[in-house]
Parts: sequence; C-alpha cells; structure tokens
Amino acid sequence: MDYQIIINDYIGDHWAGTDKVSIQNQIAKYKDEHVDVKISSLGGSLDDGLDIRQQFIDHGDVTAHLHGFVASAATVIAMGAKKIVMGKYALFLVHQCSNTVLVWEQMNADDLQALIEQLQKNKEDNEKIDQVLAAMYASRCKNHTQEELLELLKESKWLTAQEALEWGFIDEIADTDEDAPQMTNSLAKKFNAAGLPLTGLEIQPDGGSFARSILDSLKSIKDILTPKPKNSAVEEHSTKLITMNEELIKVNALLAVESLTFEDGKIALTEDQMKAVENRLNELESQHDADVNTIAERDNTISELTEQVAALQAAPADETSVVDEASVENHPVTSKDLFNNIKDLI
Repeated sequence: MDYQIIINDYIGDHWAGTDKVSIQNQIAKYKDEHVDVKISSLGGSLDDGLDIRQQFIDHGDVTAHLHGFVASAATVIAMGAKKIVMGKYALFLVHQCSNTVLVWEQMNADDLQALIEQLQKNKEDNEKIDQVLAAMYASRCKNHTQEELLELLKESKWLTAQEALEWGFIDEIADTDEDAPQMTNSLAKKFNAAGLPLTGLEIQPDGGSFARSILDSLKSIKDILTPKPKNSAVEEHSTKLITMNEELIKVNALLAVESLTFEDGKIALTEDQMKAVENRLNELESQHDADVNTIAERDNTISELTEQVAALQAAPADETSVVDEASVENHPVTSKDLFNNIKDLI
C-alpha cells in the first residue's frame, strides 16, 4: 500500500520528520485529498502528538494504519484520523503521562519541603493531563466513559488489535501479511529505558548472554526466588508466581530452566523448577566465592613476593672472597636478577 505520510520514529524528531512542523509541511501537499498515514512508533513528545492529531482533524480525510508497536504519543496522533485501521498483529498501548524527575543533592529540612511541594505540583499537573487524555480517548471509544479510560491508562497494558477494536480505539482490523512484532530481550531494555511497560507482551529470547551480570545480581535474584512461607491457600497450588524484573528475562537460558511461563508481567515456576533454580544459584554463588578466594590468595602471594623483592633491593650486597668466574661470568647476582627470576610467578 502507498502511504503519503509515514511516522515510524520518535514523535517530535525534526531530523526524522516526525515533529509537528514536518508533518504540517507534508500534509499541506495533500490539501483536499485523501491521506493514508502509516504509524509504527513507541511515542515521544506529547506536545507534538497533540498538535499532529489536530492537524489530522483539520485535514478531515485521513486514514491511520497502525502496524508493529504503537504506543503513547503515537496513539494520540492516530486519534485525529477519520478512520483507524490496525494490523492484526500490531500492538497498542495507552498509559499515564510521565516526565523525568532528577534529584541528586544533599538537602536540609527546608530544601526537602520545597522539593515535596514541587513534586506535588508536578503530580497534580500530570493528573490533569491524564484527565485530558482519558477524555480524548473516550470521545473515540463511544461505549466507554472517561473514568473507564482513565483506569485503562493506569493499567498501562498492551492491547491486541482485537482488544483495541473492542475498546473502540480502532475501526477495522487489517488482514495483513506482516509478521507479529517480536519483543526480544534487547528491545525490552529499550522499553524499560523509555518507561514503557512490558505487561501483555511475550518476551522472546534473542541469544543475549546473561552470564556477565548474573554474579552482580545473584543475591537479589536469589531473594526474589526464595520461597515464602506457605499458607493453606498457597499449598493448593503447584506453582509460585515471582515478580519479573529486567534481569529475570534471561534467567531461563542461564539457569537451564525450561518452559517458563510469562503472564501479566510475572513468571510462573513449578516446585521442581524452583528447586532447580535455587540449586543452580547456589552453584554459581559457590563458584563466585571460590573465584574470590583464588583471587585473594593470588593477591597475597604477589604482595609477599613484592615485599621480598623490596627487602632484597634495600639490603646491602654480601661480600665474598671466592668468585666462580666461569659460572657468573664476572656479573654479580643482584636483587634485580632475583626479581627477574621470580617475576613470572607473580
């Protein structure tokens, strides 16, 4: 299909042509004409998203075609289209607005109070924006109230094309030949960095190695996987649910635990899998401790030999009246020679 406009990057990027001015220049070329817009973006600037949405409304004859991951400000843009068509394998996400909060300094009581007031105002502003977004989505989803849409924003869950249709976000599901978008470990990290949730997505392994970071996070992972005391209700179940964090995405490959189930942002483990994980973690921890001890022993040996060399260098040379010229070739043995003889051991 031919698209007059394609939005497949960060919303608000001038160089990618996805900011409000760039879209304005593009859509101006099709005055009084039908415009097909392809949208496949994780979102970006809400300011640009709202502006582009209004541009679509003002143009009047825009059909938005959603493919891949369509999230955040990208969904806002789509709401301005006269018709919205979503690929059957695409995924759709609406969520509460957010902004970066960076605080790293030493504060007294007055400073803390000022920060609390600033954050409270920030919270109230975000709540107002959430109300506006909920009202905007509700105007499209005719069978749902603003309050229901606000709850969906808070839930922050990816929707399939069928779910988006049932909510009323889209008008039609396209029977395309495209492949379903794959959520790999590396892409999951990008989602985390962008503050996007993984709820409702199935994580596909991409061959990344978790071994480099497992020892650093071994204790925290073990705490998460350690079974809690059972009660009568829990004893009736053969699985335990553990909260999934970014590192546990790769725990399957590292710990050789098969058939992990991801559901609603959690991993389900059977009793046998839990035991296998604990045993493997204990092995890794023991290996880590052994490696630490080996390194410590090596460092001690190096330290002792270094002290011996320093002592030899500082000590006066011994005198002798007998010199075996054939063996030493008129070259006395110095502390430097001794060091060279043992340096390979250090």
